Amino acid sequence: MKNSLTSIKGLKILDKKTQSILKGGLQQANRCPRGCYDYYFLDADGSRCAVPNNNGGVCYGTVQNDQCCI
Repeated sequence: MKNSLTSIKGLKILDKKTQSILKGGLQQANRCPRGCYDYYFLDADGSRCAVPNNNGGVCYGTVQNDQCCI
C-alpha cells in the first residue's frame, strides 16, 4: 500500500510531527503537566480528581497525600 501511495504524482510525505497533529489533534494544546496539585476537583467516591489546564481543558489524576497527582 505504501508503494502505491508514493507513486501518486505530487504526493508529499508528512514528517512525524505533522502526522501526529493530524491523527490525534494538537498534542501540545491538550498536554497535562505531570505533578501534584493542592487545589483540585474531587469525584463522589474520593479517589479520582481533576485540575484545569492552561488551555481550558481538564487533567485527570488520582488523590495521593491530600493532593491531585497527574
